Amino acid sequence: MKMPKRILLVRPDRLGDLILSLPTAEVLKTEIPGVEVFYMSSRYASEISAMVDYVDGWMIDDGNDGRRSSLFGLVGNIERGGFDCLIELKPSWRTAAAGFLARVPVRIGTSRRAYSLFYNRRVNVPRKSSGSHQTDLELAHLKPLGIDGTGLNPRLKATSGGLARAASLVGSKYKSYIVMHPGSGGSSPNWPRENYVSLAASIAANTGFKVVISNHDKNIGEFENCLNLGGRTDLETLAGVLHGAKLFVSGSTGPLHLADALGTPCVSFFPNREDIGAVRWGPRRNMGGVLTPSQLCRCGGPGSCRCLERISAAEAFNKISGVLKAAKSPSVGG
Repeated sequence: MKMPKRILLVRPDRLGDLILSLPTAEVLKTEIPGVEVFYMSSRYASEISAMVDYVDGWMIDDGNDGRRSSLFGLVGNIERGGFDCLIELKPSWRTAAAGFLARVPVRIGTSRRAYSLFYNRRVNVPRKSSGSHQTDLELAHLKPLGIDGTGLNPRLKATSGGLARAASLVGSKYKSYIVMHPGSGGSSPNWPRENYVSLAASIAANTGFKVVISNHDKNIGEFENCLNLGGRTDLETLAGVLHGAKLFVSGSTGPLHLADALGTPCVSFFPNREDIGAVRWGPRRNMGGVLTPSQLCRCGGPGSCRCLERISAAEAFNKISGVLKAAKSPSVGG
């Protein structure tokens, strides 16, 4: 098959999902000389665009009101883009139909949906039962192009503007700090807020580090002796804050994957469950910092899951100590 020259990757959803799919774009740029790679993304998640040097352009799929483009509006946007290949990393009937109606020559997507007939190159990706990481599931969509990029990690680079704004927010007295993100977007369970409070107190009492709270929700509440940046950062500024941190702590959130892609050491909390656990959704560079209860999660859904309550603040503090110690140790051969 003749290799495409202008590719649209479709991933118009949450920040973490978009970040985990980024190796797909990077491997395309590496494997196909002269290719142009574009993303269709949500407006909020596209704020990382300045941190990605291997994506050529971004198509925003929602307006300022959060509503998705109409089907025919989307068809027009795709036609104007002049794409010769569309790869559906987030499958939906609307985007699949839009690629078909826009007559994109190569349309790659899952073979497991009723609307898969809109694709002319299909891949069998059993997401929930595969035992694979989400990044590798995304990379599997490149098989029709003869490309295998399994094992790659998402990579982002903090911008100079984001670093400068982060420095002005954090200030000189927070030169050595740990960032905690106690909130959650609701798509996965999170560690209890009171545990974060206890952990912050332990860090303050037993280490030389300050604690910065990064949650975007202004109503997350106050943490004693912590710098609360809730509601005060866009994604570029948050990336600057995370880049300067000694460690990042959270549940399965977009900011966790942002920190991981920036190369910041992470400690994170995941339930022992196949569809929302660390094997599929964990931070690629920081799997050694994952805390998971030994008991299998049998809860009805993320909103009702209480499994992470089994992880104590003392366990989290011990994990943090181990990760920080490992980060200080020289790598083999380095």
